Amino acid sequence: MRAVPAVLLSAFLAGCAGHASTVTRAETTALTAAPEPPSAAADCSRRLAPRAVPRAASPLVAASEAPPSRLIVEARLPLARLTAELERAVALRLAEEPGVKIGPAGMLRYSVDRGAFSVSAAGDQLVIEAPLHARAEACSGRRCYAACEPGGLARVELPLWLRSDFRFDSSRVSLELTRGCKVRALGGLLSVDATPLLRSAIAPQLERVRREIDERLPDLRGDVERAWRQLSLPRSLPLAGCLVVAPLGLVQGPMVQSGDVLQARFALLARPELRSACSSAPEASAPLPALAADPSLPAEDVVTLGMEVPLTSLARAFESATPEAGVAVRVASAKVEARGPRITAELALLGELCGLVALDAEPAFGGDAGELTLTGGELDALDSTRVRAAGVAPARLAQQLTRLPRFPPPLSLFLLRAAPPALASLFSDPEFALRTRVSSLRAAGASARGEQLVAWVEARGSLLLEPK
Repeated sequence: MRAVPAVLLSAFLAGCAGHASTVTRAETTALTAAPEPPSAAADCSRRLAPRAVPRAASPLVAASEAPPSRLIVEARLPLARLTAELERAVALRLAEEPGVKIGPAGMLRYSVDRGAFSVSAAGDQLVIEAPLHARAEACSGRRCYAACEPGGLARVELPLWLRSDFRFDSSRVSLELTRGCKVRALGGLLSVDATPLLRSAIAPQLERVRREIDERLPDLRGDVERAWRQLSLPRSLPLAGCLVVAPLGLVQGPMVQSGDVLQARFALLARPELRSACSSAPEASAPLPALAADPSLPAEDVVTLGMEVPLTSLARAFESATPEAGVAVRVASAKVEARGPRITAELALLGELCGLVALDAEPAFGGDAGELTLTGGELDALDSTRVRAAGVAPARLAQQLTRLPRFPPPLSLFLLRAAPPALASLFSDPEFALRTRVSSLRAAGASARGEQLVAWVEARGSLLLEPK
């Protein structure tokens, strides 16, 4: 989002000269509507005395921040895609020997081939299995007098939980010979069990296959670092404004098999905001933090999105507001500044009461209408004394002024409900498609920050990442 220079309004009404009118009502009397619309100094039936001392500057109070959002991303990888990659990478023939001496029985020649790979998820492991088919022949000279066809199962297990440095742990390989091999020689007088020989011959070849699988695992560390840098960059939106993701961390959740698809769940911790403009000098991205793990990571979670609104918009809302029925005061000019998460508005009043007052209030954003308003407005002790001296109840005046401004955020709730697909397209990749799933969305409060108001929108949902 772009930072918008604050345009502070400073024109306060002049011309209400003379002394304050005599108070004829009780102190607690609320302002009532004037018989005619206020139009000139004559409308000022009550005037506030000048401040005896200048109003103190707003104290420096740290602005509040929304808690980190947890954006759930579910990645779906068809297991058939991984199986096809393994089929291309690993040769069918695993071992072959033209002749191994087996003592008086002569020589043993053999070959071992693998069958088709199968890939599945079991617990915290990705399991890759392939049947083994071997053929062994016992030969003496040029004549082979006996043969057997042992069988087995090769199994490679790859941990699905990544290390904190975003890399895979090494896989493990195992061999189970389900059918052994025995040959008889010398007219049946000698029996040779070739099973141990075949096992010792197959084992190093399976270790080679294991290394090939490990070498073909992606270097996720490099990929994640590149994605992290991209997420840290502000992104201009098609019409106006800027999306700032502000990533804070990454969490790995469970991986489960659903049919022929491996579903991996991750969470991006961030403080996303829609700002009015992208900064010309964006902040450097924070280093990629260590990967956290959460086996109970839910399928969807809450994301709090901030929308920046210049404080000058609130000032204009004061000046353009139409007072409620029965309220005989309006704001001629306003200057608004942040006071931590609250605001202080210096207001020049016209109508039945004229003069300067400072309203301290809390920004609000909620309801089905999704409008920015104020709540909890009050006058400070000095201004309350001046207002009371003019015959007006300070609490009632503060309440009336607090209800004046009412204006929409940059994007309405209606537009925000339609926006996720467009925002997701900003992060789609030539190889992967990103889709959004939003189950609920609501206005969730507001606060002041520097020269901006920030309206918070709370959305519950997740992202779905699928290969194209």
